[in-house]
Amino acid sequence: MALLLAAVTFLAYWPSLKSGFVYDAHIEIFEEGFVTSLANLPAVLSLKVLGMNLMLEDRPGQMLYLMLIAAVCGKEPFGYHLCSNLLHAANVALLYVLLCRLIATEITGLGRNVVLKIQLAIATAVLIFALHPITVEPIAGVSYSSDLLVTFFTLLALLAAMAFRPENFRVATLTGSVGALCAFASVTCKESGITTALLLIVYWFLFRRRETKLPWLMFLGAATAVTAAFLAVRFFLAPASQDHIGYPGGSFSQIFLIQPRLWVFMMGKLLWPVQFSADYIPVDTIGPSTFYALAILAVVLLLQGWLAFKSRMGALGVAIYWLGLATVSNLVPLYRPVADRFYYLPLAGVAMQLLALLLMTLRWPRGFYLATAPFLVAILPLTFLTLTREDVFASDFALWTDTLQVNPLSSVAHNGLGLTLFEKGQIDDAIVHFRRALEINPKDVRTTYNLALALLQKGQADEAIVQFQKVLVSNPNLAEAHNNLGIALIQKGQVEKAMAQFQKAMQLNPGSISAQNNLARAKATLEQGEAK
Repeated sequence: MALLLAAVTFLAYWPSLKSGFVYDAHIEIFEEGFVTSLANLPAVLSLKVLGMNLMLEDRPGQMLYLMLIAAVCGKEPFGYHLCSNLLHAANVALLYVLLCRLIATEITGLGRNVVLKIQLAIATAVLIFALHPITVEPIAGVSYSSDLLVTFFTLLALLAAMAFRPENFRVATLTGSVGALCAFASVTCKESGITTALLLIVYWFLFRRRETKLPWLMFLGAATAVTAAFLAVRFFLAPASQDHIGYPGGSFSQIFLIQPRLWVFMMGKLLWPVQFSADYIPVDTIGPSTFYALAILAVVLLLQGWLAFKSRMGALGVAIYWLGLATVSNLVPLYRPVADRFYYLPLAGVAMQLLALLLMTLRWPRGFYLATAPFLVAILPLTFLTLTREDVFASDFALWTDTLQVNPLSSVAHNGLGLTLFEKGQIDDAIVHFRRALEINPKDVRTTYNLALALLQKGQADEAIVQFQKVLVSNPNLAEAHNNLGIALIQKGQVEKAMAQFQKAMQLNPGSISAQNNLARAKATLEQGEAK
C-alpha cells in the first residue's frame, strides 16, 4: 500500500518533470554554479560553506543534495524535478508506514473488517497530504527542496525512534544512531530542521516515557546535541549579510499582531486551497483582523487540545503542525513572512490529526463511512488543483504572471516578470515592471540593479549610472555592479572613471573575465585618445 500511494503521488506530479527552473534556482544553478561543481564538495562536507556568501550557505545538507543531482544531471532541470518528485513520493510512503505503526501501538486485537477500515482511513489521510496543492511549491520549485528533505529526515527519525529498543544494546545503538543522524541531516537542510530533535522528544514523552530512561536519554541527548552543535557553528561562521530583513509591520512587537493573522490565513488555504501565490506580501493586508484571528486560533487550539487529550497520535500530529511552523513564524525576520512551502511538514501533522479523528468514528457502524466519505471525495478536486498549480511553476513567466493576478502589489513578482521579459529581449516592458516593483519597494537592491541593467541595455546611460550608484551605496562589494557601472561610464565617454570601476570589480572578483576585458579596452581607448 505504501508503494502504491507513492506511485499515485509520483504520477500526479509527473507534469512538473517538464518544468524549467524558476526563481532562485536560476541563481543557484547558473549564476553561482557552486552546486554544479564537485570540486566544492569538501567545502560542503567540512561545513566551510557556512562562512561563504552564497544563496544556500547556511544549508549544506540541501547543497549536498543538489550537488549530487548536478553530478549526474548537470544543469538540466529534468533530473532535479525527478528527484523532488521521488522525494515527495518517499515522504508519502514513510508517512503511511509511520501511521500504520503508530496505530499498532494504540489499537490491538482488531477484526478483519476494522483493519480494512483503518487501512482506508490511513490511505485517505496520506493522500490528502500527497495531493494537496499547497505542496506544489516545494516540489516544483527546485530551490525549495529543503522542505522535502526536512520532512524526509523527520519521518525517518520518528520511524527510527519507533524501532528503538532500550533493552537491546545493539538495536538501540543502531536505531539511535540513525535517529541522531537524521536530526543532524535535517537541521543542515533548513532551520526548520530543529523540529526533528524536538519531535523525537515529543514522541518519547507520548509513547515511550515509561521505558528505561538512560538509553532514551542518550539517544535524545545525541539528537539534541548534534542539532545544537550545528546551529552554534552556523551562527559562528555566518558571513555578514548585505540584506537588511525587517520584521513584518516594522518591529518585533508587531509580530504578535500580524502572525496570528498569517496562521489563520494559511489555515484557510489548507481548508479551501485556492488563490495560492508565490508571494503573499504585503502580509499586513491579508487574513482577518487580529481580533478575529485570535478568536479563530483559540477555537482551533481548544479542538487540538481535546484531540491531543483523546489520542496520542493526535497529540503527535498537533506537535508536528505547530513545531513545524515555529521556526517560520517571523520570530526571526524571514525573507518570506509566509509561504506555501512552510506548510509542507505541518501538512503531515494535519494528516495525522485527521487520521486520529477518523479512528474515533470506528465505534459507530456508519459513522466511519460518513466521516471518511467527504475526504475521499475531496481527493479528486485536490488532484485537479494540484495539476493546475503545477502549470504555474512550469516557467518564470507563468509563475510571476499568476502571482501578479493574485497579488498585484508583489514587488517580487514585478521584478521576476521584468527579468523574464528582459531575457526575452522585451526591454521596454521589463523596465515598466522594474519601475513598478520599485514603486512598491523602493529599497529593493536587486530590482534597482535589474533596472540599471535594462536601462544600460536600452542605451539610457545617464539613468543607468544613477541606478548603479544606488546599488553600490547599499552593497559596495557587488563586483558586477562596479563592472556594469564602468560600462555605463564608457558610454558617456568617462573612460578614467570607468577604469576605476573595472579595477574595483577585479579587486572584489579577481576571476572576472568581463572586468579584465573591459579594463583592457578602456586602457586601449584612453591610450588612443592621448596619442591623438
